[in-house]
Amino acid sequence: MSRSEFHRCSKDLNRYVEINYSVVHYDVEAVVDGKVTEITPENQFSVNLNADPEINWNELDDVEEINNENNMTQFSIRSGYLLEDDMTVHFSSENSGKNGKGSTDTIYTSKSDGEESDEENARSDGEESDYVLDDYQSGDETGDEFDSSDEEIAACVRYDTNSGGFEFTQDGDNLVLRPGQLFVDVYEFRKVLRVYAIRNGFRLYRLKNEKARVTARCAKSGCTWRIHASPNWNSNSFQIKTLCDVHTCGGIDDDNGEATSTWIAATYLHIFKSTPEVSVKLIAAELLKKYGIERSVHRLYRAKQKALELLGQDHKKSYSKLSRYQQALIKYNPGSTVAIERELNGDTAHPVFKRFFMMLDASRRGFFEGCRQFVGVDGCHLKGPYKGVLLTVVGIDANYGIYPLALCVVESENTYSWEFFMEKLYDQIGCNGGEGLCFMSDRQKGVINAIDRVFPNAIKRYCCRHIYANFKQKFLGTLLKKVFWKACRSPNYSEFSESIEELKKISDAAHRWLMNIPTVYWAKHTFPNHTKCNHVTNNMTESFNNWINSFRGMPIVRMLEEIRRKIMKLIHKRNEDAKKWNGHLPPLVRRKIVEARAATRGLTVIFGHENTFEVMEDLCKVFVVDLGKKTCNCREWQISGLPCKHSVCSIDAKRLNIEDYIHNYLKCPAFINTYKYQYFPLPDEKMWPLVLHDNLQPPIIIKSVGRPQIKRRKEADEPATFKRSSSVKCSKCEHWGHNKRTCKRTKVVNGEGTSNSNQPITQRVACSALSQPTVHDNDDTTSCHGQKNGAGVSSFTQTDYSCLNVTMYDTA
Repeated sequence: MSRSEFHRCSKDLNRYVEINYSVVHYDVEAVVDGKVTEITPENQFSVNLNADPEINWNELDDVEEINNENNMTQFSIRSGYLLEDDMTVHFSSENSGKNGKGSTDTIYTSKSDGEESDEENARSDGEESDYVLDDYQSGDETGDEFDSSDEEIAACVRYDTNSGGFEFTQDGDNLVLRPGQLFVDVYEFRKVLRVYAIRNGFRLYRLKNEKARVTARCAKSGCTWRIHASPNWNSNSFQIKTLCDVHTCGGIDDDNGEATSTWIAATYLHIFKSTPEVSVKLIAAELLKKYGIERSVHRLYRAKQKALELLGQDHKKSYSKLSRYQQALIKYNPGSTVAIERELNGDTAHPVFKRFFMMLDASRRGFFEGCRQFVGVDGCHLKGPYKGVLLTVVGIDANYGIYPLALCVVESENTYSWEFFMEKLYDQIGCNGGEGLCFMSDRQKGVINAIDRVFPNAIKRYCCRHIYANFKQKFLGTLLKKVFWKACRSPNYSEFSESIEELKKISDAAHRWLMNIPTVYWAKHTFPNHTKCNHVTNNMTESFNNWINSFRGMPIVRMLEEIRRKIMKLIHKRNEDAKKWNGHLPPLVRRKIVEARAATRGLTVIFGHENTFEVMEDLCKVFVVDLGKKTCNCREWQISGLPCKHSVCSIDAKRLNIEDYIHNYLKCPAFINTYKYQYFPLPDEKMWPLVLHDNLQPPIIIKSVGRPQIKRRKEADEPATFKRSSSVKCSKCEHWGHNKRTCKRTKVVNGEGTSNSNQPITQRVACSALSQPTVHDNDDTTSCHGQKNGAGVSSFTQTDYSCLNVTMYDTA
């Protein structure tokens, strides 16, 4: 009988064992002389052993055929835990009739050194063993043969394989292992076993870790905890057969090696997927809170890297879903424009992703019916493995809120990508070369060229914040900053001229630099009246980029879906809020009117012809207001569409309704018209339309030299996010705020300092005629005459001292 035949014929195996004069009871199907013979309780056999108590006969299921002589088939035991001598199991058969009738089947064991125990001799003489137990149950405390005082034996529980078992279920975070539990496969059992070891604070030593069986024990020497699992009787599930669930190792292992970086990456993959930029400190806190373990920072960083590599596969797969996502958007949101630009690469047989544009029909309709003809455009970098840039265009609603219009994923921010975006945008909101439309941008060369080519008749504005970011690199100072912003926000030419002249007096170079940029692009007083928007910065697009910041590291389809859902919720919420408003003015517009009324204090109104007024401010400024034409020569009313403080003062003087003098772009009907068109929901991904023969590949990754940059570049005067703690004390000079490595001073002890090469030291110099200088906490050295080596001068405040401390350099 071969080994494979033995395994196939020994599926129904029910073994019982009692350690210390062990009795082994087998119910098997054996193949003897080519005939399958079932060993039942009527012809059962037993072996009385005097084996080592450490032998676990319940796990002796791996045997090997070693001999086949004299009608005897022998198998040597390979599995199990024999601490002394190996043992051999013999199957024999004696035929006493035809067709195998009258044959007797016996099984016996022998020591490898030829010695036999007394029980074996008694069995060979035909005596019936006293230890044959037909109804024996492992772990039965009522049995006389069981030593209940032995805790190690009492902890071991073996499951009857004929009982079928029960499915493993986890109750929340409570994880309990029991004999007989069934698992889907060996992989699920391994995962559960690892988590069990981590939560209970011990390390596993795996004696067998195969697909057909897993045997493990506690890694600490002498501990009795052990487990054995293998396929159940029908091989459809993986079952725990033996469990000794008591530890005698005496404590929890603080350095639990089971929490590997691979396990951490798989356990917290959902966190890395939702927020790829998550800090490893957060993962460390979660491990400590949930599992009570601490891992090194290096292991946590390796786990994060492995998780991001796994997510990179999801990113690659996401590009192949873009075509189906495009068809789903068009199907469930009719009238929308969704475009994918592909390119063929010689290295791949399938097309490669290049650009993606999306503008839903509800956004286009809402823009035309309620928004001002003013949009901001900007781009933000994506954080996934394939990088790219997300270009966005947003408008402004009647309540000065951000209204997202369109999105576009491109390879980088250049002239060609911006032209692709502008061409698609022109098909939706452009006409007559963009006449009447106003664009606010950050003055990048690519976007300016694209707007000039696609929207030649559109009005362009440059973000003053970006202009000032370049301005302050050459011209620093709070005074210059104040004058710069005053010039940008001046609503009329006279105030603008005053600010520019003031700037010229402070710095002629700064004046020339700023005036090289045409004022029509950044000065508020040059803005046209029809846009009804007085924005001088592009903060609305910066706010939108920050609004979707958490999605920028996701796979492309999921990122677009999360942004679409967030916009859909925003439109619905604002539509519901508008139904609850009282009056004809949105809340923010009403608040601005209240602020304008508060600013009218101190103004004097002089009535003129019909609806004209003179409004005096500070007894030196006079502004003319014409309520019939809805103008004020300060030009704030014409530019913004909202009455300025001079107009509000005149309207209140006439006891008129101020709502009649606010532009329609800033009233509730315009807001309601903007958000009455809502997005249609999309079904599950499985229900998206099928697209054949379009296996879109992700863009080619071009790795740059050096470590990849994750954080954005900070501006020159932008404060750092990390500041050295003021509690750091230098051990060299005993000052706070730095350490000895970056110290520029020297430690003074009784007027004497330590001499280092080219380091300042302090010596006592006799100087009876000089006065003691005041101590200054600075980096400059002070001479004996009180004159600093720098540009400052120290003053003498005390006299009649015979000596003073002089700082000099030791050049020895």
